[in-house]
Parts: sequence; structure tokens; C-alpha cells
Amino acid sequence: MHLPNSDQQTEPPSTSESTLSLLQRLRRLTLPSATLAALHHRSDLHLVRKFFHMTGAVLILVPYLYFGASSVTMAAGLGLMLSLVMSIEYARSRWEWVNGIAVRILRPVMRDTEVNQLSGIPFYVASCLLAFLLFPQHVAVLAVLYLAVGDPASSFFGVLYGRNQIFPNKSLQGTLGGFAVCAIATFVYLYWQGIEREKLLIFTLLGGFVGSISELLPLKLDDNFAIPIVSGTLMALAFWCAGVFAGA
Repeated sequence: MHLPNSDQQTEPPSTSESTLSLLQRLRRLTLPSATLAALHHRSDLHLVRKFFHMTGAVLILVPYLYFGASSVTMAAGLGLMLSLVMSIEYARSRWEWVNGIAVRILRPVMRDTEVNQLSGIPFYVASCLLAFLLFPQHVAVLAVLYLAVGDPASSFFGVLYGRNQIFPNKSLQGTLGGFAVCAIATFVYLYWQGIEREKLLIFTLLGGFVGSISELLPLKLDDNFAIPIVSGTLMALAFWCAGVFAGA
């Protein structure tokens, strides 16, 4: 029997072999059925996703409102974020193992329909980016607020109490809930900004209407994108007609 020489050393794997081994392990990270089954449906209450939705807007608005970041600075930061998010989305669509990792990480906030298509995050970031680029300060803030609270509120009340369907996945009860929450958000923000008292009630009701109708419209766009753009356009027009916050 031939015994190997103890002085002989095993050659370490080459860099290419190590890389290949890593890729092989990563490709095994396919999505098990248990992971897919744990994902939420659009009709679920999905409170974690709603909290994530609202938290994102808070993180966006804080530097704008409290640290004096300009619209250009906000747009630049959101542009970088959008580039990163779209890079991840592209990688998800291109490589199954990347998608497997992303779904595992985002599982608490991801819907089952987003596994093999764009998630709502790129639309969310892109709409906030456009809001800061297109609208005056107060309109941009309201547009992001309607996205942050109006959309989750409409979904929340629609899932719990929705009985009268207006459009697919849109109910009268959900729309009324979105109206109430958007109106409250409008009142709080405009009161804080010192709008004239005689105009406060009018714009509070208008903000509730604009925020809820932006979510209700059966547009062939993701709600995360449609709500800030539609509501911001309508509120900008209303402010301009009333001469409110001129130049702001």
C-alpha cells in the first residue's frame, strides 16, 4: 500500500474554483414552497407592509422639513436610491438566486404577486423623486403624505370593512377611510404651516378628496406612483388658483 508523503501539501483551490463553488451554492437558494406560501396576498391586511410604507415617507420628509434639505438635494438622494433599487430589481429578474435572497429579506413586506415582477419600491421612490422635482415645497410634502398615509388607510379600511366595490380592489369604504386620513394629514400640515384659517377647512376637505381619488382612479399605473403625481398635480393647481403659498 502506498502512503502519501506527509511532506506533500494539498494545493489550495484556485480563485476561479472558489468563485465557481460560491456561485453553485448561491444558485441553490431557490424559493421553497414554504417561503412562497408565507407571502401575503393583496387582499390581506398586511400591517407590516403598511408600517413599512408609512415609515419610508417619514424618513424621506424628515431631512426636507427639519434639516433644511433643498428639493435638488432630496431629488439627488432619491435618484441614487432609485438607481440602487433598480439595480437590485434587474438582478432579481436576471438571476434566480438573487431573487431568492431578495424575497427572503423582503418577505415581511412583499406580496406574492411581486416575486416575479417589479416590487412597489421603485415606484414609491420614483414618485417621491418626481414630487420634489415637479412641485413646490408644500405640494411635494402633501403628495408624499398622501402616498404615506392615504394608500395604507384605503387598503386598511377596504380589507376590514369593504362591502361596496367601486372598481376592482377598490371599495367605497376604503375610499372613505382614505379620504378621512388624507383630510387629517392635510389639516395638520397646513395648520402647522400657518395657512389662513378661512382657507384651512376648504383645503382640508380638498386634500381628503384629492388623496382618496388619486388612490381610487383605475389607472394602469402602480398606486405608489400614481398617488403622489395625481394628487400633487391637483393640489398644485388648487393652490395656484387660490393664491396660497405663492412662490413656496
